[in-house]
Amino acid sequence: KWFHPVLNRNTAEHILTGTNRVGSYLLRYFSKGGPDDLTVSAKFPDCVKHFQILWEGDGYAFGKHKFDNLKKLMQHFENIPILRISDADTLEVLEIELRYPYPREIHDDMASYDCVHDHIEKMARPADIHSVSSDVEDPEFEIRQKTGFLTKRGDRIKNWKNRWFVIQKQWMRYYAAKDSTNPRGVIDFTKALDCNADDSFSNGFTITYPKRIYYIQATDEEERKAWLDMIDWKINYYNPHREKPSKPPPLQPK
Repeated sequence: KWFHPVLNRNTAEHILTGTNRVGSYLLRYFSKGGPDDLTVSAKFPDCVKHFQILWEGDGYAFGKHKFDNLKKLMQHFENIPILRISDADTLEVLEIELRYPYPREIHDDMASYDCVHDHIEKMARPADIHSVSSDVEDPEFEIRQKTGFLTKRGDRIKNWKNRWFVIQKQWMRYYAAKDSTNPRGVIDFTKALDCNADDSFSNGFTITYPKRIYYIQATDEEERKAWLDMIDWKINYYNPHREKPSKPPPLQPK
């Protein structure tokens, strides 16, 4: 419940700084690692620190410890682990207990909203307008993210299953459930060749790989267009020099 699949470093720091509670932490993907690598972001007294949890093929490595699977890693955090680090500037040893996991979903209390009595518009002067590209220099800054349920056809067993999809950076991960932390599969946009609408089944579309075609179904036409626009942008951005294939053959209706 405290795994945040679409959070980047900047957002995690803003969230944990705002909690003002030392020992608050959350789990997210390591944006510069592989599709199974994770990051723990934790609130220290004067800052937020980030720690890598790397998948090494036979387990998750976190500090000096290694965990065979994700379940054992989560059990480790349930036992309130203590983090000790050495400050690079002062060489002081900092120590905190990871005691307060930050939940992915927060109850929205309507009583906490304020009423707007009036508002006006002010036209921005040219000097007030800044280029987004010039202001944002952090390479982890990421706007183009998308999550939602889609129905995907299996590769070997041709059955259809509802999956929770998360697009972040160059990956499109899909999970058995919304609160799952271990993806059932990963679509890498640096290797994808194309995406197309497929009207041979309702609200369908395809993502083409060199040796595979993903057949996916959205809930309606508007959602299909939103997913295709996002996926097409990602493929063009992360694999611009690909050789575009011919359109896949239509799929028989399920």
